[in-house]
Amino acid sequence: MPKQLKILVVDDTEPNLLLVSKFINKLGHQTVQARNGLEAVEKFSEESPDLVLMDVMMPEMDGYEATARIRELYPNKWVPIMFLTAKSHDADHVKGIQVGGDDYITKPVNLVILEARIKAVTRIAELQRQIVENAEQLEIYRDENERELELAKHLIQKITHYDYLEHHSIQLWNKPAQHFSGDIFLAALTPADEIHLLLADGTGHGLSAALNVIPVVEVFYGMTSKGFAISSIAQELNRKIKQLMPIERFVAATLVSINLSDRIMHVWNGGNPPALFVDEKGVVQRSWKSTHPALGIFSDAEFDAGTELFHWSEPGQLYMFSDGPIEAQNASGEEFGLERLTQVLASNPVEQRYEQLIAAIDSHMEGLPAHDDISIGLIRCPVNVPEDSPRQETDGTQQAILPTTDCPLRWKLSLRLTPSELKTIDVVPMLLAWMDQMHFNTNHRGQVFLIFTELFNNALDHGILEIDSSLKNGPDGLELYFEQRRLKLADLQHGILEIEIERLRQHHHENLRMRIKDNGNGFDYKSITSTNISDSTRPSGRGLALVKSLCSRLEFSGNGNEVTVYYTLA
Repeated sequence: MPKQLKILVVDDTEPNLLLVSKFINKLGHQTVQARNGLEAVEKFSEESPDLVLMDVMMPEMDGYEATARIRELYPNKWVPIMFLTAKSHDADHVKGIQVGGDDYITKPVNLVILEARIKAVTRIAELQRQIVENAEQLEIYRDENERELELAKHLIQKITHYDYLEHHSIQLWNKPAQHFSGDIFLAALTPADEIHLLLADGTGHGLSAALNVIPVVEVFYGMTSKGFAISSIAQELNRKIKQLMPIERFVAATLVSINLSDRIMHVWNGGNPPALFVDEKGVVQRSWKSTHPALGIFSDAEFDAGTELFHWSEPGQLYMFSDGPIEAQNASGEEFGLERLTQVLASNPVEQRYEQLIAAIDSHMEGLPAHDDISIGLIRCPVNVPEDSPRQETDGTQQAILPTTDCPLRWKLSLRLTPSELKTIDVVPMLLAWMDQMHFNTNHRGQVFLIFTELFNNALDHGILEIDSSLKNGPDGLELYFEQRRLKLADLQHGILEIEIERLRQHHHENLRMRIKDNGNGFDYKSITSTNISDSTRPSGRGLALVKSLCSRLEFSGNGNEVTVYYTLA
């Protein structure tokens, strides 16, 4: 309130009106005069005074009614109203306060007391003014904050779902503790149509937790699209988060790679509750507990990107969780818990299991807000790959810029890999990334990735590491095979693998020639290449037969340690 107040003086007696007005002017304040209640209401509306001195007994409208009208017309604008009246009974005082008055002075007016009351009311009015100003400022801040939150929510939604794989076999339930969720669930396809999943849980909740997990999005989508294994993705995610975030802002994560055709999944769990593979009867066939620290804690040298492999023989569902579902509390502070969670999965039919789990968690919380973000990811894992299984789709917007058909790019790439490179480099995605830089047509990306992968793995596994494919036979064969692969690769001291890729024109067609040679003992390639790729029951041997079906030519040399294929581009 300014030092000079505007005071509305209301009195139907002219001497009183002039006396009080003159005294107020001497105090340094401005006066506005009204001679009845009706005029007082009009002047209040026109002049917006800082204080009202109101007589009670007046013609046309008395002071009580005028005060009540002012309070009714301006419910959100508080201006102190002080009654000046000869009525001195307690009932009169009570009525004055009930209609909206703030103070009561009896006539004849003691000017010293009036001055003191004006000063007291002025202090109250100043506090009220500050409260109103602060409230208005808070309202502005709130509106700005709401706009910024909506923008942030929109951007985070766009960023996390930019390349998200939408498919009916993949579901997510997310219940944020605040406006923003610090949990994200990402799904994408590799060039070979393997499904990559990531459930990440940033430290804390709200906007800070949501910002904490944004760095993982670009890395996950980018590396998945290039065909990197989830072990390489986990390594890069750890490096990125440790580089960008404070040490206390780590990210718990579950990474999964699923090959529906071979019924194989690889799982990396760092800091999240166990991921569960549940069969159609509700029995947990495999549980992946956290065997790694969360992302962003360890250095590159300390970080372990090793994954666990699982081969399913019966249809089931893979469930992934943040810690929110496990730690969801009821009014008594009791957590939902992993035991109750698995009981819900076991006691419901497969087609209702996911929805019943969500309903059980909601019921347990008894309508209380979540203390932490709650996320449950689900993917259905059939035995026979359905026709509508997720696959890469390419359209005109996804094409690389191609050279003209009159003058196509001609190039040749040669690599020689020793044990140190074979242990540390994800070779196939690296080759594909290089070809992308050469304006390689993305329509062929998936098939070329598959060909590269099969030829490279065949040369490494059988030529250099000398792993017997018969290990894959039997109930735990694939797990044993990949465990031996991991151990042998870690101990590898000798071995050379040569790769040569060339784009050339032969017989009026654009071709991609790929040659891979290892210095191993070779293998019986004749029996392998005669395998029918439709024989999905065989755990081994189908890869090369598939390569043969995709390429125009497949040729082995020597004792099987060198293979050359020709893939038709146009």
